[in-house]
Amino acid sequence: MQIQSDYIVIDNVRSLQLALITLSQSDCLSIDTESSGYYTYYSKVCLIQISSRGKNYIFDPIRLDDISGLAPLFENPAILKIFHSASDDIKALKRDFSFKFENIADTMFSSRLLDLEQNSLLYLVEHYHKVKLSKKEQKSNWEKRPLDKSQLQYAALDTVYLESIWEKMKEELTKRKLLDEALSEFKKLAEEESEPFEGFSITLEKFPNVLELSSDERRALYDTLVFRDEKARRLNKAPFRIWNNDKVLELVKSRRDSVKLIESVGKKDADHLLFIYNNPGGPPIHKNDLFKRSTEDLAGEDADRFKRLRQWRETIMSIRRMGHNLMPSNKNIAEIAKKNPKGIDELRELGIFSEWKVQNYGPSILNALQSKPYETTLTNLIPIKKKFD
Repeated sequence: MQIQSDYIVIDNVRSLQLALITLSQSDCLSIDTESSGYYTYYSKVCLIQISSRGKNYIFDPIRLDDISGLAPLFENPAILKIFHSASDDIKALKRDFSFKFENIADTMFSSRLLDLEQNSLLYLVEHYHKVKLSKKEQKSNWEKRPLDKSQLQYAALDTVYLESIWEKMKEELTKRKLLDEALSEFKKLAEEESEPFEGFSITLEKFPNVLELSSDERRALYDTLVFRDEKARRLNKAPFRIWNNDKVLELVKSRRDSVKLIESVGKKDADHLLFIYNNPGGPPIHKNDLFKRSTEDLAGEDADRFKRLRQWRETIMSIRRMGHNLMPSNKNIAEIAKKNPKGIDELRELGIFSEWKVQNYGPSILNALQSKPYETTLTNLIPIKKKFD
């Protein structure tokens, strides 16, 4: 197929009507979004890019009062919708516009299933088309108007290659007998609901060099991050745009020096911080407090089932020669261990697995939960890696 990188900006009712008429005649749409999350606390979709039949449309939901006309396209099972990292885009589009989706493909999941060296769109475009896309606008402010031409060009290029990439991936997935697994996963991705955003979680273990701090400093760090988050939420700014991590650490180190705090953040914030530092939100935070897992509350039979499921996961990974990114997380298998489903239908109702995984992994999971042999139920699994490294 011929790749065209020119684009049409859809930012008024007339251009929207014409684009919808054209796109309704398509059998395949390549879709991406650009959101404000790098700049704002509450992320919102700022652009929707759609490529089809050599034309590239950039829909501007900030300038358009109503884009509900896209809904019939997204819901039409006769039209394939191709994404890269479908879960992110679909959840954002559901959250902001209540769209529904049927018949999707995801090149990111496909890249994992095909065990490609990397999974980013930049890599896939270079891998399949020998073209290097620019990263220049990757952290752009998509909420500002008017957008620069370089921003629009960057946005358009996110979708122009997707159909061609998916065609090549579909061919390889079919050849390796992995297509049914992929299609089942796509169906699950399309059905995922967007949960209301209730704020960012504050996780100290991800803060740079947190282990080098004292227990008192870690408490001050946590309280500072909470204060930063509350301010970011109030101003609708990304937390790191209030204070970056270096600034946060500087505040923690200066917590006993009111003059330095005032010089650093002004009197109002300094007064708040001084009160926080003099009245900590809890006890000192020791190293062993940092890495508590969601599985630590498991005990007794739940803990035994969790242990068996972890061994089951290692067995699957060995048989299929694949990494953790295609397997259920510790959080997922902890939930299975707690719920202890007694049959396939109960396992399905947990909503953790695609239907392919329910059918192909389900019997072995149920056996593992009951401490029964399960290896004989895994004889038909297709390896992901073609050969061991």
